[in-house]
Amino acid sequence: MVAPPVIHVPSRLTSFPLERPSVWIRRREGVGQWTNLLPYFLAGEENRLAAFVAMADHATLDLGNPLLVIGPGGAGKSALALHLAARLACSHHQRFTNDNQSATASEPGGVLYFTAVDFARAYAQAVAADDLQPLRDQLHQAPVLVLDDLHLIVDKSAAQDELGSRIDARTQDDRPTVLTSRRLPMEIRGMRPLLASRAVPGLTIPLSIPCGETRLQLLRELCACHELELSSSMIQWLDQRLDSRLPARSMEAAVKQIVLWSRMHDRSPTTEALEHAIQVVGGAEETGIAEIASSVAKYFRLRQSDLRSSSRKQNFVRARSLAMFLGRRLTSKSMQQIGEYFGGRDHTTVLHAIRKVEGLLEHEADLRRAADEIQESLSASP
Repeated sequence: MVAPPVIHVPSRLTSFPLERPSVWIRRREGVGQWTNLLPYFLAGEENRLAAFVAMADHATLDLGNPLLVIGPGGAGKSALALHLAARLACSHHQRFTNDNQSATASEPGGVLYFTAVDFARAYAQAVAADDLQPLRDQLHQAPVLVLDDLHLIVDKSAAQDELGSRIDARTQDDRPTVLTSRRLPMEIRGMRPLLASRAVPGLTIPLSIPCGETRLQLLRELCACHELELSSSMIQWLDQRLDSRLPARSMEAAVKQIVLWSRMHDRSPTTEALEHAIQVVGGAEETGIAEIASSVAKYFRLRQSDLRSSSRKQNFVRARSLAMFLGRRLTSKSMQQIGEYFGGRDHTTVLHAIRKVEGLLEHEADLRRAADEIQESLSASP
């Protein structure tokens, strides 16, 4: 791919080059390669803290161990985690090479990378072979350890406990660990207390999907990277019509679709090309009230009809109120329309339910977790 040209970045945005460690990847496929959309990370106000930590000096990075990067799928957690690992490997290289020559020889750059799923698989294989110590030694000796997507092993209790113990041992020995997860571990159903408690004492770095001016600038730079010439008005048109929840890779897929259309028709992009890309990648289609109600009912193990009934059972009311709150937040439906769907309730009833949920979300972790997981499931729905 041709190196992207230098593009003016608005002063309200931050851009920094992504560093990449030479890593040893413990998985069945062996050493893999990462491909980034761009060789730099573009951050707006929504990711200001992440940008600050990523560009901070080594003293700031050493404030917390482990480093925990949390955010939705497609926000760039893995890219940021590897960037942080590269910086940590550099700052800790001398200390650990003196103590651990053999590990750095087998693990280029002193960075060991696991997905959480691959760790759980490696752990199960080691237990089955009654040969767990080599895996434990490898995890402990790595100067920097990266563990990606902790949320994907909630059904692996033994692997979670083992991982929690390994992180604890590394922390006590001042060996840096970088973790990624969709949400805070203690907010994930099925996450073992040992792992959750060992994952959060360091620095937690929240990461969000690019939005607003950041997303618009990202589209501009992806177009430049793929040598696609679109006018400012066409880029804005594309930005407005693509689903706001799309990750950066899906935005790049839209740009590629426009490039493909232009080559196929042997002419400059038109509105038809943009509409084609949106149709392929996903437009800004509004989530339906019925879809929200179905997701809420499934989460609370209720029937959808329970949410629309007149029952005042506490568990029904709680789930119904959350569904109304999400309906107001995720759709353009009026409170009257939301009330009509949920059993013909009036505007005042819906408003009361929404305000009650807003108050509860500030204090009840279980309800916040439910709201987050339901929204995440809706975002993942095709």
